[in-house]
Amino acid sequence: MRKLCPFPTLSMALAATWLVLNGISPLQLGVALLSALAIPLSIAPLLDVLPGVRSLPPAMRLMVRVLWDILLANITVARLVLGPVSRLRPAFVNVPVTVTHPSAISLFTSMISITPGSIPLALSPDTRTLLVHVLHVEDEQAFISRVKERYERPLMEILEC
Repeated sequence: MRKLCPFPTLSMALAATWLVLNGISPLQLGVALLSALAIPLSIAPLLDVLPGVRSLPPAMRLMVRVLWDILLANITVARLVLGPVSRLRPAFVNVPVTVTHPSAISLFTSMISITPGSIPLALSPDTRTLLVHVLHVEDEQAFISRVKERYERPLMEILEC
């Protein structure tokens, strides 16, 4: 059964999404079932390299935290951009990276990227340092501590890597 359906949760999510978007009919049930089996099978080689999730509740908390941070960052960036330019203190910050799995590094970088006011620019060749441009930084060490505590530490708890 595992060979036919290597990622049952993904298959169920795909089928449910298809049916919600297209309605329930015999044809749509068939398409949902076919998609739910074919898509995970075709991408299984890619998904096998992903780290597993230890627990779903911490992952959900992290998702809510990132969404909340995006909301607050949008407000902060709007205030900064609409205010006097002289108040801005842009900086390039080198953030040390503790996670080692490529997918975890990618997730960590993505969380920083989607939060307005910060843009990851480069990952060092040894993947131990991430260069981030920040629109406004009063204390570089506080910024580093904040992103590591709010994003990287939870990632390390959630992912099996």
